[in-house]
Formats: sequence, structure tokens, C-alpha cells
Amino acid sequence: MIFVGEALVYVTAMIWLLQLRARLGLGVFVAALGVMHFIETYLAAVFYVQLPFGIVSPGSVVLFSGKLMIILLLYVKEDAATVRQPIYGLLAGNLLTVILSLLLRQHETVSIVPGRSADIAFIDEMGGLMVWGTLVLYLDTLLIILLYERLGKWLRRFVTVRFLICGVVILSFDQLAFYAALHWLNDAPMEVLWGGWIAKMLAAT
Repeated sequence: MIFVGEALVYVTAMIWLLQLRARLGLGVFVAALGVMHFIETYLAAVFYVQLPFGIVSPGSVVLFSGKLMIILLLYVKEDAATVRQPIYGLLAGNLLTVILSLLLRQHETVSIVPGRSADIAFIDEMGGLMVWGTLVLYLDTLLIILLYERLGKWLRRFVTVRFLICGVVILSFDQLAFYAALHWLNDAPMEVLWGGWIAKMLAAT
């Protein structure tokens, strides 16, 4: 029930911002999408809960699945050029994070609060995951648009079915791609792969 509540809050808020793009501008929607990218990646890396069918992260299942389908909705409402804008913005911001984290290592820092200091290793890990996640998202976006258009030849009147098929296929690809990074960086077990896949299929539905 908590997962469903999270999905309702996220999707309702993002669709509301998308609906207001004519009045507020698309920048508000894109900025919200970019801000959510960090917490989405962080939760997908370290925050997991046990469900009957496996271990699942809300960041991956709720936030990323919702974002991908919202991006497809943006394409349907606008065009491919508009969809590329937030993806390029995320990629540029994440690459800048990695570059700056390398420069930050050169500082000799002082501690103003006992026992508290900057965790540069955490910044490196998150930066790497966010860059990888954005690259995968770029492929996801390209593939989901191509698949949506291809399905239009046979299912032109069944938009909901096209969305469902696109979600199932592309989220399956994304789960494999992002799990590869999680397994390499954090040695995530196979249970994360299968549990996350099942949950994403439910999310797509």
C-alpha cells in the first residue's frame, strides 16, 4: 500500500506539472524531473524493502518507472526534440558532478563538527551511478519512442495497450542494465534483479 501511495503522489504531481507547462513553461516540469533524479538513484542503490516476491527499491520501481512513462507521455504531448532536453540536462549535470568531485579531492578540509566530514567516496559512487543511469535512460527513451511508434501501425486506437507494452519491454531492458552497475559497484544479489523486475512489471501495469 505504501508503494501504491508513493506512485500516486509521484505520478499525480508530475502529470499536474506537465499539464501546467503551457502556463508555467516546460522548465518547471524539467527542473522537477532533474531534482528527483538524485533521490531516485540513491534509493535504487541503498534503500530496499522485502516483498513476497523479492527485494525491491522504491527508487527504482516507483520513481524510475514513473519517470520513464511520464517521459513517454511528454513525447506524446510534445515531440522527440522536447523529450531530449531533460535527458541532456541530466547527463550534463551528472558529468559535472563527477568532474567536480575529482577536483574536490584536492582540498585539504577541516572539520567544524566533531565526527562529521564530507564523504567523497559516496559522491563518487553516486556520481558514477547517476551518469550510468542517465546513459541508460537515454537509451530507454530512444527505444520506448521507437517501440511506441512501431506499435502504432497495429495498435493506433489502443494507446493504453501501447503504453503497457512499451513499459514492460523497456523497463525489462532497464532493469538488466541498471542491475549490472549495482552488481559491479555494490555486489547486489540476483534477488534484487528478479524482485525489481517483477515489481517494475506491476508498476507498468
